[in-house]
Amino acid sequence: MATTMFGDAAKEPQKPTTTMFGDTASQPVPTPPEVEETGRNREQFLEGSAVREIGEGVVSGALGAVEGVVGLGALAVDLVADTDYGDKVTQAAEATRDALGLDPEGILGKGAEIITQFVVPGGIAAKAAKGVTMAGRAAKGLSKTPLTKAERFTLASKEIAAAGIADAAVSTDDMTTIGDWVDMGPTQTTDLVGIYGREKALARLGNRLKVGVEATGIGGVAQAGLGLAGKTIGDAKVTKDIAQATNRKIDQATKTIDTLLDRRLFAKPGSAEELGKFGSFAADAIAFSRYRGYLPGQISEKRLLMDGQVQTQIKRADRILKDLDTELDDFVKKLPEESNLNKVGIMNRVESYLTETDEAVKKRVLKELPKGVRQNAMRMRAHVNRLSKDVLDSNFLKEAKYTKDGKNVNDMIEKNINAYLRRRYKIFEDSKYVPTEKSIKIADDYFTRNRKSTAKELTEAARKDTDNVFNDDFLAKNGLTKVGAGRDFKIEIGNKVTPQLARLARENFLGRYSIESRKVRGGGRVATDRLETGMFQTRKDISPELRSLLGEVKDPREAYLGTIADLAQFTAVDDYFGTVANLARQDSGIGKFFIDGKNLTREQQAGLETRGFVKLGEDGRSSGVGKIDTQGEIVKSDGVQDIVGAGSSWGELEGFYVPDGVYKNLSNQILAEDSLGGKAANAIVGTLLKGKGISQYSKTVLSPITQVRNFTTATAFATANGNVPIIGRGGSLKDSFKAIHANIANKGDKALFNDLADAQRRGVMGTNAELREIQDTLNKGLDLYGKEPKNFIEATFGEAASKSGAAKGAKFMEDLYQGSDDYWKYYSYNAEQAKLRHALKGSATDPQVIAKEKQAAIDYLSKGMTDLEKDILTSKIKKQSNNNSSIVFADEIVEELIKNRAAQIVRDTVPNYNKGASDLIKLGRKLPVGNFITFPAEMMRTGFNIVKQGLDDMASDIPAIQARGRQRLAGFATTTVVVPAAVLETAYAVTGISREEMEAYKRSFGAPWEKGSVLVPTGRTEDGKIKYINFSTSNPYDVLSRFANRAINEADEAIKEGKDPGQAFSGIVGNTVKEFLEPFMSEAILTEAIIDISFRNGRTSTGAEVYNPQDSVGTKGVKTMLHLADTIMPGFVPANITSGGVEPSRLLRGVLGTEDGPISYKDKMGRERTFVGEMARSMTGVTPLEFDPKKGLEYGGFRMQRAQTDSKRMFNKVVDDENADSDTLFNAFVDANEAKLRVDRQYYQMVEDLRTMGMKDSEIRRVFKQEGIGGIKGIMRGKFEPFKASDKNRKDMKKAGIYDQYPRAQINQLRKQMRGIPLAPDDGPSQARNPRPVPVKPSTTIFGDPSSSLSPPAPIVPTGPRPALGPPTTTMFGDSSLIGGDPATQEIANRLGRG
Repeated sequence: MATTMFGDAAKEPQKPTTTMFGDTASQPVPTPPEVEETGRNREQFLEGSAVREIGEGVVSGALGAVEGVVGLGALAVDLVADTDYGDKVTQAAEATRDALGLDPEGILGKGAEIITQFVVPGGIAAKAAKGVTMAGRAAKGLSKTPLTKAERFTLASKEIAAAGIADAAVSTDDMTTIGDWVDMGPTQTTDLVGIYGREKALARLGNRLKVGVEATGIGGVAQAGLGLAGKTIGDAKVTKDIAQATNRKIDQATKTIDTLLDRRLFAKPGSAEELGKFGSFAADAIAFSRYRGYLPGQISEKRLLMDGQVQTQIKRADRILKDLDTELDDFVKKLPEESNLNKVGIMNRVESYLTETDEAVKKRVLKELPKGVRQNAMRMRAHVNRLSKDVLDSNFLKEAKYTKDGKNVNDMIEKNINAYLRRRYKIFEDSKYVPTEKSIKIADDYFTRNRKSTAKELTEAARKDTDNVFNDDFLAKNGLTKVGAGRDFKIEIGNKVTPQLARLARENFLGRYSIESRKVRGGGRVATDRLETGMFQTRKDISPELRSLLGEVKDPREAYLGTIADLAQFTAVDDYFGTVANLARQDSGIGKFFIDGKNLTREQQAGLETRGFVKLGEDGRSSGVGKIDTQGEIVKSDGVQDIVGAGSSWGELEGFYVPDGVYKNLSNQILAEDSLGGKAANAIVGTLLKGKGISQYSKTVLSPITQVRNFTTATAFATANGNVPIIGRGGSLKDSFKAIHANIANKGDKALFNDLADAQRRGVMGTNAELREIQDTLNKGLDLYGKEPKNFIEATFGEAASKSGAAKGAKFMEDLYQGSDDYWKYYSYNAEQAKLRHALKGSATDPQVIAKEKQAAIDYLSKGMTDLEKDILTSKIKKQSNNNSSIVFADEIVEELIKNRAAQIVRDTVPNYNKGASDLIKLGRKLPVGNFITFPAEMMRTGFNIVKQGLDDMASDIPAIQARGRQRLAGFATTTVVVPAAVLETAYAVTGISREEMEAYKRSFGAPWEKGSVLVPTGRTEDGKIKYINFSTSNPYDVLSRFANRAINEADEAIKEGKDPGQAFSGIVGNTVKEFLEPFMSEAILTEAIIDISFRNGRTSTGAEVYNPQDSVGTKGVKTMLHLADTIMPGFVPANITSGGVEPSRLLRGVLGTEDGPISYKDKMGRERTFVGEMARSMTGVTPLEFDPKKGLEYGGFRMQRAQTDSKRMFNKVVDDENADSDTLFNAFVDANEAKLRVDRQYYQMVEDLRTMGMKDSEIRRVFKQEGIGGIKGIMRGKFEPFKASDKNRKDMKKAGIYDQYPRAQINQLRKQMRGIPLAPDDGPSQARNPRPVPVKPSTTIFGDPSSSLSPPAPIVPTGPRPALGPPTTTMFGDSSLIGGDPATQEIANRLGRG
């Protein structure tokens, strides 16, 4: 029977059969009305041609400008007289357009119209404003005085304001603002339909002012361009068509990828569908780079949400424990000194209450607890009980399960539901666990007293004895007797238990439960998510003495938290497996990935196995691997097998067949430890990974300025999705603050915590890409078995320090770092909900129309859901609903779907570690390269998804959803393109520092990580230093454009240095690809430091000195250790380590620095640090930087001089070669001068860039002279000066006996030909880019044809490390021992804000 959205279809026979998620009734297609032919729509001469459209645009724009000005006068009359002259002006203009047939279309037509109507008048107005200002300055005699920064800012403001006023003056009724286009914001215009007279005049005036405000705020040209966009694609139909067409292309590409992956999984061997090696590799590579691998989308999304479901319960437990600790501390503080009560005693009573099975005793113990503690103990018990009941309702227990001793698992849970609390033991969690001496003595005493227990342990040991320990001498010495054989074999003890027997019994008992005895030595795969059914086994009665030996965790708080984690994990995994199994049984799309083996014959199963399918469960390849119970129960080592009928840890998926690729996505690879080499390798790499995680943690989580930047930059995640704080509908910043504060401080009301739990359960919160990557690196290492450290302090200093005040401080810093991310995700989650509710709200009052509106909303929100998922949702809402109204029920369905969709959008469009942790990223995390590789990968994924989500919404049939799509795309374009461009242009205008100057700086002096960055000038100091900020550090979406910026900069550099097309192409492509891969392949912080002190021989990649090769061994050792220590030094420490020494940080200099005190306010490069500047930096996360052209020239000059010397060495190295002939000498001389030409061109370009930045030639020469930098002859004139053979060269050739081979004439001719070659690529002939000459014997003319000219090959940029020469160890990039020269450490340098 069909069920409608509102009930049973049988009760409403008169209505069409309508499911809750779809209406089967077809809708008639409306017939379009006939359109009357007018001057605009009849066919015109040159209709559609570019010439005609531009012409129509110009005329229409001019007419619009006149209409606007005349309308302004009419508006004044209408305001005073309450008339409608404004309408008449509009009608007259429209009639004129119609008569003239003016209907400009497309980009050309509309563009010409906009430019004529707005850009031209705005430009004229701006020019007039500038003219008035300059005339006023001339009148004051200031015409030749340069404008100050403040005056330039004022002039720019006047020009923009004038343009805005002009735009408002020429604006007409049909003008579209940006607010109209995105359907939100203060500039959204008022609809003029239905209003008249003075009211309409006021609305017109308001609309004109909004146009003027937009033009003033973003500049007339930008506003006009966006207005053009509004006119050309703002139309709903055009927008929808464009979006649908684009979506089809994207969907087609997605389908092609899915088809490729399906063929990889399902093609039968030898069939036409089977992929070749390349196709298989491509499919595996795609799957490897996706977070879901080969898994279907629905399955991966379900798995993604498990973490949130578990963390929701753990967070709840954590809040209860914090409340318990607070109440306990308050109570203990009030106790009199003579009281016998203490924390330990009270917590023992809490444990008794939680685990007591006798209700009478439980009530008595509860009454003995202090009131506040009592309430929280009851909350703990209720929390465990509630999750235990969820376990009873699980898929796993829907069929009866029994223990091997015949007990019904369901009955056991129900019986103990009010007393269940899992015991935890350190031996199950820590591979390095060693019992204390005290616990060993207690255990030995226990076995000495208990002959029966000792005999049992000795019997087990004797049965597996292969070393003949239990020989006759041993038996006789210890009074032992062997009795029986086979299964009846046992050891009997004589009069007493000797110390040797007690020790042997204790070792046997302990060894049975150690992690080492249960490891998978040879490696293998284990299920990523498993049902840990060990919790259902009967708890064995282990004596307290032996529980102590196993490291029993006696704190009831830890036992409670562990129990909650176990129960929550079980129910989440069970729900996941159950959902997958149900989907597979009911949906053919999922069913091909998960095939239920119970429905197959043995032959069919064998056929699947032949094709590489894996059976999940006991007798499949996935069974028997890693069945390790690490949950703390005293159980047999075969774990789950103590439950009859439990199958394996796969739950409802037991017996299902899956393709090998899917199986690998459902499981993890365990590394082998079957050899000493394997153990050693794992230990070394594991240690390096811990170091990598600690260094990243220190420089981010423990850095105050990075904490600030983590919050401020995350604003872009909201704005990129069109969720602009304050403007438009959306989330509340205040509510977000309350929620995150409550989450961190554990203070808030129940409703707030429920809302937080809802967001976490839906996978919105707790997924910071950087923090989770660090935590995984610290905690998981190589995924070897063992206890994961709980926090940074434990990972660094061991478990003993994990409960210290430092550990609490580190946890607080982690919470803050995660809270910054959660703040904006929570805001975005609520903003998405608010926008969806607004877009889908209906305005009808008729019940049938309301029903259709609800159905349309449900159809949109449930797109992509399977029938089973819809049924599950319906059942869930029915259980929760207390109202029988069909409309109310539909509202509840819509509300739940809105939350699901909002959460899905946030997960897809905001960086999320769970979605970014593909196998590729997980592998990268285990490598000694890459810094926060998840984050840039997530920026790429989410950037694409923002555009895709916007297009999806624009393709909708619901107008308000289309508008939401436009909002999203506008937000993305504004955040990624408009804002950076606007900031740059404003900075150029205000500071007077030109784009050319900043490009010159980047080209010749910028640090490697600045080459692709957006550098914003902020001013110039009195002594000529350029001040700037790296805007890329504040824009997380910079990763999407920086490789494009790098390509542009490389192309510009190639042109400036005169590279030939081949060299230019290789440089552009090579460096662009390098820029793209930098975050993933660069040296990690610790790795870089290790390479600095080893392979780089005591220098960083930028040339800064770590230690001097001539330092003593002790000094080198100290400096090396300091350099390594700097990688893990927390960011809050007010000191920097550079060149093997410690110096104050810039913050410390700014706060405490003085001119003559122990701490100078200047660093060693002479940069001043002020209190105001450093406080602003700390509060905003924006680091001001500066470049000193003189210092840049000094370092650059040394660098170029060194490069010139290296070039000449190409000749020097052959002059003492006894086997060299004339050809060898000549070719070496040519190569050396070609290299010098390349160097000199760079040298010249550096000088030219300094000139662009305003440095005079006299200043340049003075720096060269003061620093003793040579090799500049010709550089200043832009003419090449080849070097010549030196006297030492001649002596070396004579000594080697080859001076007679020296081709003096040819070399002199070569120098003559090369002398004077222009160093500027655009000056003179391009002979420098022609093929090189072929050398000939001395007896012939040097070039064969005397008229030929020498043409050295094109220059290329020298590469490779250069030895240090002369200059200080601090590079022009700043203190490079702190920043590091590796471009990918920009991720850290940016966060540290060091420059």
